[in-house]
Amino acid sequence: MNVFVGGPTTVVKDGEIYMLAGIYVNTKDYTRHEVDADDEDDEDDEDDEDDEAPYRGLLLVKGNVIDGDTDKRIYWNDTDGLPYTFLNQHHRHLGGLTGGGGSGVKMSDGTLVFPVEATKFDEEFIKQSFCLIIHSSTDNKNWTLSKGISDGGCSVPSVVEWKDNQLMMMTAFDDGRRRVYESGDKGESWTEALGTLSRVWGNKQGGSGVRSGFITATIEERNVMLVTLPVYLDFEKGGNGKDELHLWLTDNTHIVDIGPVSGDDDVAASSLLYNSETKELIALYENKKGSEEASLGMVSVLLTDELE
Repeated sequence: MNVFVGGPTTVVKDGEIYMLAGIYVNTKDYTRHEVDADDEDDEDDEDDEDDEAPYRGLLLVKGNVIDGDTDKRIYWNDTDGLPYTFLNQHHRHLGGLTGGGGSGVKMSDGTLVFPVEATKFDEEFIKQSFCLIIHSSTDNKNWTLSKGISDGGCSVPSVVEWKDNQLMMMTAFDDGRRRVYESGDKGESWTEALGTLSRVWGNKQGGSGVRSGFITATIEERNVMLVTLPVYLDFEKGGNGKDELHLWLTDNTHIVDIGPVSGDDDVAASSLLYNSETKELIALYENKKGSEEASLGMVSVLLTDELE
């Protein structure tokens, strides 16, 4: 059995860590139907092959931090799981539902929100990806797939809660732009935030979008959003050809580039963590080592001073 897990998103509620990820399993043990080992009828060979097809879907687990003898560890446990019928709720035409990998959020009413991706073929039979969310009931026992979805060509979504239970979803698009969507009804509908945050940032020309840091924070009694994304330093413009990680701050009206935070590293995906009690801001990013094909290292940087 080969099991692949990717695109994880974690959200913390009441001291418990919820993690949603995409999962791919190439064994019939994880398919929806089991083949009867005692069935000697060979007339259903095609059905047997379908049963053995790989399973692709979502994995949801819950963890607790436990003090060990020398350090703290996270112990993961299965949850009640997510229904196979998710796409039947609103989107029978979509497939390939998997984890988005960007930031999720615990809303002020206790709802847990995770970004996810799904795919479908357009009229020319070209596969496109779409971004949407799943969210929990306030007791975390039931899960709902949002009715609203992004435009086609979207990937690596991240979600935060802004004012008045408003969700903001940042995504990377095939056209190179970062689009931001707003929803005041937990994803039942999405509106692109044109004129404010949408299409302000972009990807490197010819490059694919990477996961960005996208969180909210209260700084000097003001609610703001914080964003980390790489900026390409072009050789022709005096740069070193690397992707330099920048930190931005916005109040959803004004946007300020705080500046580079990655030193001489060549950066790919990133994430942000803000501790509201200690006022500490930490960036975690992938450091490319020499080439696109090289393995990635992980770097964490304390950015608290950048907010002063």
